Order: sequence, then C-alpha cells, then structure tokens
Amino acid sequence: MILPLTTGAEKGTITEALNLSYGDNDRQALDVVSSDTCRSAPVVLFFHGGSWRWGQKDYHREIGKQFAKKGIVFCTANYRLYPEVRFPSFAQDVALAAFWVRKNIRSHGGDGKNLFLMGHSAGAHSACLVGLDPIYLRAHGGGPKWLRGVISMSAPYEFDPSKEFLYRDLFPSTLDRNSTMPMFQAGRNEAPPFLLMHGRFDPLIKYELCEKFSESLKQAGGVVERKIYASHGHFSLVRRTSSWHVWPKPLLGDVLGFIERFGIPKRPESSE
Repeated sequence: MILPLTTGAEKGTITEALNLSYGDNDRQALDVVSSDTCRSAPVVLFFHGGSWRWGQKDYHREIGKQFAKKGIVFCTANYRLYPEVRFPSFAQDVALAAFWVRKNIRSHGGDGKNLFLMGHSAGAHSACLVGLDPIYLRAHGGGPKWLRGVISMSAPYEFDPSKEFLYRDLFPSTLDRNSTMPMFQAGRNEAPPFLLMHGRFDPLIKYELCEKFSESLKQAGGVVERKIYASHGHFSLVRRTSSWHVWPKPLLGDVLGFIERFGIPKRPESSE
C-alpha cells in the first residue's frame, strides 16, 4: 500500500545505504533510501540530468526521503559520463542498475519486480530508451516487461546531435539515429506505461516536444499520462523535490498516483 499524501502514519525511520556498486566503474554506484515501513515495496530508480556530461546522484536523496515516507523504496544512481564514454553507454548503465536493483533490493525492503525507472533531462532520456528498446535489458536476460513504468521529467525526446556542438561527439555519427532518440522508439508495443512530466516554461526543451512524444506513444497503443506544469521550467521540477511534501504537492501526488495505478498490488500481510 502507498500511503496517501496526508496521513499521520509517516512514522517510519528513514534509512540510507550509500555508494552501492552496481558495476565495475566508480560511477556505477547508487544510493538506496528506504524506511522500516517498506516491506516488498515499489521501487523507484532515479537518474540525474546534466547533458550526459555532469551531475551527481547525491542531491536526489532528498526526494528519496519523501518517497520512503510514502512506502516506496527510492534509488538514485550515478552513471558513466562523457568524455569517458559515449552513447549508448548511458542507457546501458541504466539497464545494469535496473538489473542490480531487481536482484538486490529485497534486503532494503523493496520488490525488484515492482520497479519504476525515473529520470530528469538526460537521465530521463536514458530511462525512456531502456523502457522502449528491448536491447538494453535483454543483455541481462530481461526486457521492458521487467518495468512497471517509466517516469520522465523534462526529457529531450528528439533532437539532431549533429546540429548541436555539445552533443556532436557524444552521439557518434556512425550510430543508427533511430537508436538514439526515444521518439524513434515510441512505436514498440511492449513498452511499459509512461508518465511524462514537463514544465510549460522550460526554455531548453519545449513542452510541445513532450506532447508530441505522448501522442506518438498513444498512437502506438501505449499507455501514457502527460502532465504539463504551468509554474515550472526545466530545472525547477527537480529543484523543488525537497519540498514535494509541502509545495508543489501535485508533483509528488502525480507520481504516487501513477505508481499506485500501475504497480503490483500489495499483498495482504498474512500471505507474505
């Protein structure tokens, strides 16, 4: 059961397990935020933004505390960055982290089969690709059906790297462009449900791109929920994460509702 936004039951002790390795590279590490109230709980695995060049997992433990209070185990992961690696290494790390969570999260109160990917900006781009293109999880013996859903914040669903100096070398020209963008993968019918979150005043990635991606998923028969927030830009969706339990509460409520709708129903205590 996921606790409602307003409840007096949030009395669990928050626990944090830091810098757990999910791969051999130093950047392949994640933090787990849980609570002693989490038992076979849904799991959110979050990936930071930063143009595939910058960013750290640590900041997002604040949002993890809010999820843990609601009965959801939260993982925030680093991944390898450019120039050490180039695409598709970022999405490969997302899949590897998901594989680790599926195998190991039980000891932290989570259910690895009740897994949601979540990310912001570049991290959301990678999470979307792992949810859409089966090649990534197939490398670990699975596929998109391993995921209960993908929660995407402020993602660049489609752009031409050859026209962007910052990304020209990051996405090698030798790659099949169809493999690099979530928009080009939206037609896959085995995809999990998607929650798309975008700020109407995002100056970097226009909200109309989110709407276009949403329509592409729907036309392919996918399950998608889209939320455009009138009071937000590109960065404020994550800058406000530490106050999701106060304002803007709808952001947290939208994510909790999505997990409630598409997660595995909680079994009665007596059957565990």
